[in-house]
Amino acid sequence: MRLTLLVLALGAVPAHADIYRWVDPATGSVKFSNTPPPWYGDPARERSAPPVEVIRERGTPARPKPAAPPEGAAARATAVAALETRWYELAKLVAALPPGADLGRLDPTVRQQLEAYRALGAELERLDPAGSTRRRAAEADLRAGLPR
Repeated sequence: MRLTLLVLALGAVPAHADIYRWVDPATGSVKFSNTPPPWYGDPARERSAPPVEVIRERGTPARPKPAAPPEGAAARATAVAALETRWYELAKLVAALPPGADLGRLDPTVRQQLEAYRALGAELERLDPAGSTRRRAAEADLRAGLPR
């Protein structure tokens, strides 16, 4: 019995893996995976795909990412514009929610879109901090334009 417990305890070694994080441009949701997305490591496909953040396992030396050509300002601006368009559509939905709405009672689809809005906002802050003021003004305009 003790030998079995010892073997089971030694066999339960924690797994170590890197986590890959990116924002899905179609839905605006943040994706996490233990395998990289299909475009990761392919310089030609990475230029038109969202950036991938690699979250390393503690104590694991960083593996070098395959070299990719530097992303041009035009490509970055296009990516930010696409994310901002999706963010604005989600901001309209969020602005339409009644003040003080109980998030626990919302429809699961609305909750998912609210989470996508938050994640997309965080990603835009990371990619384009200079546009923060413009986005907050657009958000305030949406809220002010709705009848209460």
